Amino acid sequence: MKLLPDAFSNFRKIIKNNYVYIDKTHYIQKYENTGAMVSLFLRPRRFGKTMFAEILRYYYDKALTAEGDDLFKETWIASHPTPYKNSYGVVKFDFSGIQVNSGVNVIMRLFIDCVIDGVVDFYKRYPDLIPPNIISMCPDNKFKAVRLYYSDNSIFPTATTVLRDFLSDFSANLDNQFKIMVIIDEYDNFTNDLLSRDPGQFAHIARKEGEVGAFYNALRYYNQSDIVDRIFITGVLPVTMDTAVSGFVSSKLSQIPVLNSLAGFTDDEVLELVREAVDLERCPFSPEQLRDVMKARYDGYRFSSVGRDTVYNPTLCISFVNSVIYRDYQDIPELDISSANDIDYQKLTGYLNLINEKDRKTIINAIIRRRLLPVVFPGAVKITSKHDVLDRNQGSAILYHLGFFTLASETEIREENKNSARNHLKVPNEYFRLLFSRYYFQTRKIPWSIFEGSYDFRSLAVRNDLSVFKKFLREIARAIVNTDNAFQCEAQIGLAVYTALALNTGTAFRLIREYAVKHDGKYVMTDTPDDDDDGQDEDDDFLSVSTRAGRADLVVLNLTGKGPSYIFEFKYVRDTSSKDETKEKVREDLLEQARKQLEFYVTDDDLRVTPDLHRYILMYTYGEFFLQEVM
Repeated sequence: MKLLPDAFSNFRKIIKNNYVYIDKTHYIQKYENTGAMVSLFLRPRRFGKTMFAEILRYYYDKALTAEGDDLFKETWIASHPTPYKNSYGVVKFDFSGIQVNSGVNVIMRLFIDCVIDGVVDFYKRYPDLIPPNIISMCPDNKFKAVRLYYSDNSIFPTATTVLRDFLSDFSANLDNQFKIMVIIDEYDNFTNDLLSRDPGQFAHIARKEGEVGAFYNALRYYNQSDIVDRIFITGVLPVTMDTAVSGFVSSKLSQIPVLNSLAGFTDDEVLELVREAVDLERCPFSPEQLRDVMKARYDGYRFSSVGRDTVYNPTLCISFVNSVIYRDYQDIPELDISSANDIDYQKLTGYLNLINEKDRKTIINAIIRRRLLPVVFPGAVKITSKHDVLDRNQGSAILYHLGFFTLASETEIREENKNSARNHLKVPNEYFRLLFSRYYFQTRKIPWSIFEGSYDFRSLAVRNDLSVFKKFLREIARAIVNTDNAFQCEAQIGLAVYTALALNTGTAFRLIREYAVKHDGKYVMTDTPDDDDDGQDEDDDFLSVSTRAGRADLVVLNLTGKGPSYIFEFKYVRDTSSKDETKEKVREDLLEQARKQLEFYVTDDDLRVTPDLHRYILMYTYGEFFLQEVM
């Protein structure tokens, strides 16, 4: 079994120490084929950007030719070399380690230090290029001399002065037989942290006339002067670049369909990960079963609406497989949304708070209702002061780049009868659906403890026993049933049940809210219009139920291989002033309506052959819950 490369992206260490490596080197050729000389590659955090940047360093650096050939010998690129192989002197700047807890002055000092680190690393591979005046500062240790030289604040007070001096010295050496390639990894890591915590500080650091802007303007000058031939930048958001130095990047690689799967794992790559790291003779779960669990939790990312594959968050997949091994293959770890992969509730809240209140409600309601969110991506998103607020398009674009949203496919857009000429966003997977659920309920003052860890619903997977489930319903009734809007409350109850089951049933079930019924492989729906295509609602706090026929409220499919599955239909009425005979009539009408809906839902291609499928009607009427099984 190979080891799992958890929490580091050292390409050399992975190859040399028997770690699992998913070969992405064929994307080097695709990258070159774009013809881009200044490229910005954006992906959510922990998506493999740093690994690819390391791969490029070993592939393009002239001084690493022999070591690179050894590392690449079993990869795709070894037998498909490109014209630029080992043709550059590569300078790599890594800004991922800059902390933002100590004020602007310390942040900018750390920014300078990262630039100095990149220069020192370059000279370690090209010691003959160190200028004599630098060596004279410490003749016994050339590299210490480089650091001492550039650490003099009186001469080099900024990162830009360090960069200019270094590149000027390089260009002055007429014997150079190669040009420079600059790789910048996590260019916006520290500015993004500031953006979610303190937009005012972000605006100060990222302003066009500030130090970050000056650094990239200097880099642009040397690129146009033909000293720096190629620039590859990784990051998460375009905001820092848009704010500091718009127009610098010639190619946004993130939007190119053939590079959709450059970072992240495809279905086949997840299977490869499992087969190389998991002892399948001891593990009771097949590679396909483990992949299917990860697919629901961590897959779904699409960075081009015409991209062939969706991709998984690779770090979360590696963490999941590592947990399976750590638990000695006894069970599958539960989904944890409390704090994983540096993507947490506090960060989500921070970024959502950048959006004006009206548009924030529209975005959240679209998510909770499981609707595609139509957006027009802005040409640039800039934060120039602490008072700036984002609109729906700007805020949605940021959430997309952070990985909270992803692009819907053209097929999904057609299925919702949306305008395919526009971008449409959706939540990629179960992890983020639950994270948004947490945000939704907590902003309505509903205790999250109701959902997380309070109830053990795992018995639902082995027997049709809803006794614990009924206790949960009584508790959420006290927390949720507080509105006269029947549609809103019905949707809230449905979301609450989905969230509680997802958090408290382990991996026993696959949960699907608003299950779309299919007949002969085609979705069943009416001609009833859905939301307006602009995604705006007259009442921004209105959570309607589906206006389409053929969408069941909640389907709970058993994944244990044996035991019951469930389908729920929710109904809600809260008119406490009705006469008793009217109440009874309303209940009877709702029950009959729900029975007919369930009868139709189970004609679905898959549900009609689902073994041990139990149909339930969940009604809250006049202050009481009714949970009734339909036989």
